[in-house]
Amino acid sequence: MAKALREHEETKYLILCEGTDEKAIIDILLDKKKLIFDRSDLVGSVVYHARQIKNPVIIKELERFNKPVTTFRVGDKQSDKIEIPSHLKKILAQNRIFKYCTKPELEILLIINENLVDKFKKSKQSADNFAKSNIKFKGTSYSKSTKFYNEYYGGNRINNLVSNLIEYKRTHKKHKKDEKYLADLLK
Repeated sequence: MAKALREHEETKYLILCEGTDEKAIIDILLDKKKLIFDRSDLVGSVVYHARQIKNPVIIKELERFNKPVTTFRVGDKQSDKIEIPSHLKKILAQNRIFKYCTKPELEILLIINENLVDKFKKSKQSADNFAKSNIKFKGTSYSKSTKFYNEYYGGNRINNLVSNLIEYKRTHKKHKKDEKYLADLLK
């Protein structure tokens, strides 16, 4: 996949993250140069917190680039289809939109990192609630916040994040056929 994505030097990528935590994870990976692309390959050189192409900043950046882009959607819910404004259909094509998923929720990466997968499965809790009850970092309990992810995986813990993404792909084979794994974007 990485080679195929790199074949077109003119290609830009539009990264749409369902939530701010997904955006934080992608930003951490980008900043640590762990992805198959870098910021200069991105539309507007940034990762967007958006589910749809409604944000005027995104629209303006797409219009400015004015060439076909590949879109990566990152999130745990991938059921809605991207609505492409008619004037952007030459830039955004449905067949160039790819879904990258972490189910049940992004917190599963923290659960993997803490070796709590079996306890989580037995708990019958959502990943979010389980993480709030069972995961602490530097004396702080998990909270659904970008700050927590930045502190937990930032700095010297990038290899933990990369390992967690790889382990998630290895063990979570319940994605739909059109849903890829964040590990697929790693170098």
